[in-house]
Parts: sequence; structure tokens; C-alpha cells
Amino acid sequence: MGERPATPRDQLSRWTRALVAFSAACATVAVSMPAAATERTPTGSGAGHEQILENLYGHPHWQGRLLWLDLAANRTALDTREEVRDVMRRTAEVGFDSVVVDVKNPSGYVAYQSRIAPHLSTTKIPDYQPYPADYDLLQTVVEEGHRYGLDVIAAVNVFSEGSTTYRDGPAYDNPHWQTTYLTVTRAAVTGDGARRRVDGIDVTRGADMLVIYTPEHYNVSPANQWGVEASVVDGKVVEVVDRVDGAPPLAVPDDGFVLSGHGEAATWMRENLVEGTELTVEADVDFIRAQDHPSPATFVNPNLPEVQDYELAILEEIARNYDVDGIALDRARYSNLDADFSPKSRAAFEAYLGRPVENWPDDVMTYELEGFAARRVEGPLFTRWIEWRAHVIQEFFQRARDRVLGIDPSLYFTDYVGAWYPLYYEEGVNWGSRKRQPDYEWASERYGETGYAEDLDFLMVGTYFEDVTRQDAIDSGRPADWYSVEGSAEIAVQEVNEATFVYASLYLLQYHDDPERFRAAMEMALQRTHGIMLFDLIYLEQYDWWGIVREVFDQFPRTRAPHTNPGWHRMLRADG
Repeated sequence: MGERPATPRDQLSRWTRALVAFSAACATVAVSMPAAATERTPTGSGAGHEQILENLYGHPHWQGRLLWLDLAANRTALDTREEVRDVMRRTAEVGFDSVVVDVKNPSGYVAYQSRIAPHLSTTKIPDYQPYPADYDLLQTVVEEGHRYGLDVIAAVNVFSEGSTTYRDGPAYDNPHWQTTYLTVTRAAVTGDGARRRVDGIDVTRGADMLVIYTPEHYNVSPANQWGVEASVVDGKVVEVVDRVDGAPPLAVPDDGFVLSGHGEAATWMRENLVEGTELTVEADVDFIRAQDHPSPATFVNPNLPEVQDYELAILEEIARNYDVDGIALDRARYSNLDADFSPKSRAAFEAYLGRPVENWPDDVMTYELEGFAARRVEGPLFTRWIEWRAHVIQEFFQRARDRVLGIDPSLYFTDYVGAWYPLYYEEGVNWGSRKRQPDYEWASERYGETGYAEDLDFLMVGTYFEDVTRQDAIDSGRPADWYSVEGSAEIAVQEVNEATFVYASLYLLQYHDDPERFRAAMEMALQRTHGIMLFDLIYLEQYDWWGIVREVFDQFPRTRAPHTNPGWHRMLRADG
């Protein structure tokens, strides 16, 4: 598709719609809002944006109401115009103001006509086929969503570019993009240095595997006779049997374990183990590419300039060619705490520090074994590493925002993250305010400066917990009371620190057997933040919960998303 020519509607329609809605909402407030509520909604020039945002939590007339449309889950439910039109109509009728349509999912494939990214119809991932080659989901949702007065936000999965299961996606066309993971395996090591990788603990022994069986799970080795077994106590082999000759399985010692090998592993045992051999199990720390990691999504390295340029080009393409109302980033992060440990990331980190890392990766982090469990060991540079990764993501967000708004400043720029902020550093992201310093052991003295909330027009935080209230989480025995919709929403509000609007997001699958708990979660999300996003359309359809959504929204029938208020919008951008 060629570049869409600019029209007066492109430049004026979003502001016009927002102004009309703003005027209507103000009229509603003046007529029907209780006096106390009216007094706590400052809009004059003397009110700073922090006070305005603080007063808007749980506001009855300013609430964002968004519905997410996941590409994979709704692939066959949104692949015709008629289906999209029906969904847009029902979405608007129950009270949503926006849809967030996933047009580039973790596979790296897209559901719009792109000159940059591969179309979903071309993937070899079986779950995504068939998909019509000429179908433009984004254009269809834009046209039908606007027909019913809905804002349409295009969601782009950023740093996930393939399916590890099917070895498919841009990360496989460009393998040098793939992230490098720090990984730990176990190795059986003899006193004279012979080593063999341990393939599992208390698992079924397959071909060529070396497996450990422990007394916590077994009294006797469960493996079949086609292999070799050794009983190990206090770091020494006390018995070796070759069961191919018909020997019975070894008993698992109460103060040790059984080592069981098949095929090549059995050969290694025959060559290296006899009664009295010293044998320990050690951690083997190594680096592997994303395609060899168990994650189903193949992540790429966010620090690579060519990766960032590719992702930015996709955002630019959507902003130029489609009449969307906004762009949302998803998975704009590192895969997990073990990424990225490539040589290029090491070099970039050393440049950030201004000095070389003497012991790599130990000065950052490594792994040791406690028994057979891997334990992370943080080095002296661990918190600076956490800071640097967050800095990389912050700079990308700023580049992305500048590119998108440089094309159309009326677009909304947003992000979708997990609300578990105390743990989210593991993804290399600080979605909080850069004016707030978090109080956690993993946060360096300058970690707060890496926040990017100020760069967003609003933030969707996944309050993905089954428990609704803090007390529910305590009663359920959760690790902390913030493992709840209420607690995680309050932490999100605290860390964003009134830098932008916060919309709590619910994962409907977590309430599949309890519609009243879903209702309570919706009400809690609306009370504690500036609005709500529901993930996902597929569950509204499966559970037929449209009625519940309407009933909750009808408690406050005349609302508008606060990020669409032109005055507040301009104020946030100016202050950010």
C-alpha cells in the first residue's frame, strides 16, 4: 500500500472528536456530578497535571474503556468485514470507547499490507493458517471502528520476531538479530575432570539422556533396563550396574541419588565411572541463541541498531498509511533477566560504564547450584546492568515516540506492560516515572532516571491476578498482597507518579468460572486507576460477558477517556 495522502480529516478529526466529547462530558459534569466530585476535578490553569491526574482516579465521568483484539486468538473471528463490523457495533453498544487491535504479534508477522514485515498469510506456523493474503485487518478495523465512533489503536509486538517452535519469522531470516541468553545446565563431573551434561532431574530418561533420580521422588530408579546406572552417596560412586545385561533397577539412596544413562550417556558412564569414583554435579554456565531457548517466542536484541531501525520503520509505516488514532507498543522489552548477554551488549554496557567488565558474566550475574536447583548469583555490577537495560528501552521509546508523533502529532502513543513492577525489572523495563526513584534492592541510584511514563499518553498495565483485593491475596496465601488487582493497580499508580494516565487491564481467562469475580475486578480497576482495558475479545465471546461489561459501564453512562481531553493531553506532553 502506498503512502496515504494527508487530508483535513487527518489533522483535525481526532481533536474535533475529542473537543466535542470534552464539551459534552463537561456539560454532564455540570448537570449531574455531585458537588464533591466536581470540586475534585481541577481544570483551571492554576492546577498542575499531577493534581489533575490524582483527582481523576476512579472518576465517574473520565474513564478510559478499551478492548484488546488479539491477532492469534481472534484470527478466524475477525477475518471478514462482516465479522469486524458486528464486533465493532457490539463493542460500542456496551460502552467501550476504543479498541486495541493487534496487527503484529510475537511471530513477527503482520495483519496489514506492509512493505517491511511479512504478512500473516505467508507464515508456516500452522495455527495461523489459512489467512487470506489480500486481507488488511487494520484497515478493516479502522473503517468499521470509526463507523461506530470507536478510537482504533494499532498494537505492535516489538522485540519478539518469531516462533521458536516452528523456527519461523524475521528472527530466522536475520539470525544475527536473535537475543543471546545466559543459561545454566547441570553437569556430572568426575574427580579427574570428565564431564557430561545432565539432561534432567526426576524426568523420564529418553534416548542418549543422562538423568538424576532423587529420594524426594523415587525409592527405585524408574528407568527401563536399556542403560547404565550408578548410585552416588557423599560425592562418591558406591555402585555401578549395566542393566542391559538384566540387572534390576538401583534403589535410590536416602542420602544421595541415582545417575541413569542411555545410549551415548551410558557409554560415558561405562568409560568413566567405577565404584569409588568421585562424582559431583556442577553448574555449567553458557550462552545460547534465542532459537535454542525454550521460550515459544523468539526475541531479538533490543540494543542492536538494525533491530531498532526495523521496528521503528514498522511504526512509521502504520502512522503514515493508516488513519489510526494511536499506536500501542507491546513486548517492547527484553525477553527475561537472562537476556541479552551477546558480545555486542557487553560492548555497549562497557561503553555505558566507561570501563571494561573484568569478569564476564560473573561481575553482572551467574548461576550456582544449591543441591540440584540453580541459584542466581548477582555480581558487583548487577544493579548497573539492570539500569543499563532499562536505559536502552527508554531510549527506544523516546525514538519511537518522536518518529510516530513526527508523522502525526495527534496520534496517541501508549504501551502495554505487566503491573508487577517489583518484578518487572527482569524484563529490562522501567515503565514508571523518571521523576521517581524506586525503593528496591535491584534499583541502582540512577534507576529512576530510566523511566519512560512521561513519554506516553497513557499506560495500560496488566493487573493479571485472580484475586481482586489485597485481602483476597492474603487469604489465598499469595507471596504478597499486591498479587491482586487492587494491589498491583495501586503499585502502578505509585510508580507512574501521575506522569500519565494509568489504565488497569484484566485478563478475562483468570475469571472464567466466576463472572461475579470478574465484575468485582472490573469495578476495582475503575476505582483504582483512570480506566480499564479488557484482554481479550475472545473471552467476552466465549463467556458471553458482554452483559456484565455493559452493567458495570452503565453505572457511569456518560464518560470519556481522559487521554482524549485536549487540554490535559497538551499539558502532559508539555510537562513530559
